[in-house]
Amino acid sequence: MAATASGVAAQAQDDVAGSADDAFGSRIGQESIGLYSESMVRGFDLQQAGNYRIEDVYFVRAAGPTDAIVASSQIRVGASALPIDFPAPSGIVQYRLLPGERERGRIEFGFQHLLDSNPRPYLRGFFTRRSDDGRFSLSGGLLGSPSARYMFGNEARYYGVGLVPRLRLGEHWQITGFHGLYVQRYQADVGFVAADGVRLPQVERLRYLGQAWSRFDTRNVTSGAIVSSDARDNAWDYSLSTVRSRVDRPRSDFNLFTGIDAAGRTSASTLVARDRGIDSQALEGIARRDWTGERQRHELTLLARSRHSDYRNPRTTVLDVGNASIWGPVPQLPAPGDRAAGQGSTRIAQHEWGLGWRYQHRRGFAADIGIRRVVIDETVAQASGVRATRNSAQWLYNGSLVAPLSSRLTAFVAATRGIEEAGSAPENAANRFQVLPPVLARQSELGLKWQPVPTLSLIGTLFEIEKPEPGFDAGNVYRFLDDVRHRGVEVSLAGDVAEGLHVVAGASWMRMRLRGERVEAGEIGEQPVGRSAKLALASFDYAPTRWRGFSIDADATYYGPRFIDDRNRYRTPGYTLFNVGMRYRFAWNAVPAVLRLRVYNATDRYAWTVGGSGIQSYEPERRVMLSLALGE
Repeated sequence: MAATASGVAAQAQDDVAGSADDAFGSRIGQESIGLYSESMVRGFDLQQAGNYRIEDVYFVRAAGPTDAIVASSQIRVGASALPIDFPAPSGIVQYRLLPGERERGRIEFGFQHLLDSNPRPYLRGFFTRRSDDGRFSLSGGLLGSPSARYMFGNEARYYGVGLVPRLRLGEHWQITGFHGLYVQRYQADVGFVAADGVRLPQVERLRYLGQAWSRFDTRNVTSGAIVSSDARDNAWDYSLSTVRSRVDRPRSDFNLFTGIDAAGRTSASTLVARDRGIDSQALEGIARRDWTGERQRHELTLLARSRHSDYRNPRTTVLDVGNASIWGPVPQLPAPGDRAAGQGSTRIAQHEWGLGWRYQHRRGFAADIGIRRVVIDETVAQASGVRATRNSAQWLYNGSLVAPLSSRLTAFVAATRGIEEAGSAPENAANRFQVLPPVLARQSELGLKWQPVPTLSLIGTLFEIEKPEPGFDAGNVYRFLDDVRHRGVEVSLAGDVAEGLHVVAGASWMRMRLRGERVEAGEIGEQPVGRSAKLALASFDYAPTRWRGFSIDADATYYGPRFIDDRNRYRTPGYTLFNVGMRYRFAWNAVPAVLRLRVYNATDRYAWTVGGSGIQSYEPERRVMLSLALGE
């Protein structure tokens, strides 16, 4: 991003469209923009892959950290991933904590559905306080809504609180702590599976079709501490971190409608899930030494990581609701009791050691190489009491070269071999919620970055990613069966093109192919389910000085077709979503203020989308959001 972590949070408004320096994905506060998101990068589910960093340190994300401690996030792929030590194959999401370099206070009050009879209010507040000598700071945040509504018409409420203390020790050391809590309760989500050859009709988007008692309740905690020394030339610097990410879900129900025909007739069921949990603890130690001269710089990095993740599968029961219609009303069953049953669990212990070297020349040439050894021990306990263990060890590597072709044009090439998470089996699998073992993934890429002027950059990248691919076997068990390869090209244009006019535009095209015995035998098609081969984005933020605080912004995102079934017979059509907005920045009794209006899905486009499990959902309806923020 064009602004640093502290610069982003110092803005009095969440202006992500006006500050993004590439089209791959940025988020500030509630607003985001980009081809990719924190959960989907280059066609892969990054939430499953687990490639996340918080303040540049490693952690295993059980759930996203609350915005009560996070100021912004950015997707790191291609050129933006080159500065990262030991990168991951499918890209990385970097979270930035609330800054503490100066005192600030901000409160935001808004409505998430302005035009509805219940506009759904919310509140967000942030602060930073510093000691007189500047050595200690405390930042914090709170957010929440007592009455939210989600895309399926499900009623919800949520809140988040968090603190980020910082303490300087002497001239070169700093301790950063953070603790964030997010609690969310809402009526359980809904999924749709069409009968063969049926294009789903337009379900009424705000009519809740699930069982009224079905719920999804979650309590997410992200906490940790980072002890680090300042980067100093020709000296050793150190970083030691521990991060814990924990999720407790006493209820995680799901409503499913299958075999939907053209008239909307369907078979309905509800998955009742109780007492699911994920607890991940990560440790990382880094020692870094550089040798800096007048013409060149060498940097040596030593790495040690360890993580322990415990996954507790929920107790599940599937209730047959019976024949129904997606037009409603759906038959309502009495709420079931807590039907106790055995629970499966998975424990993963991973230990990693690495050595990296980086070279930089003052003329712009750079080289980076890293090698790691990773050992993984996995223990799986089934609900029946049967236990199994898996052990593996791999050598991992990463390398990159950056070569300036002119003062404005730079070429880069990179390759990475790494371990990634694979998530868990979806709700419609026979082994639902079972954790899949980590997989070995490879990525290679070649790209160019051109800056015709200092404020505008054009990036083009060719990439290839390979990894094992899960799917459903003949018994509806979700497990690894094939390999998948994504070859693609992505383009990003971002920067200022005129006074007050910031643009972000990009496109991605991928050729996705499955390989394995099932493909060769003709049992499944060559392309994976639920992935768009084509994405495109165009957006602008216009804030000329003569408008005296007014600005307008708009973006359009195109999502290509996705295959619904593994035989590649049916696809959801491609579609484009438009968002528009306006800001007015002013002073209220000498306090900086911003009034924000945002219209999501401005044309109220109805579109179906599908995930890797084959379950479909629809894009949310038009939504008008209004907020007033006071302070910085």
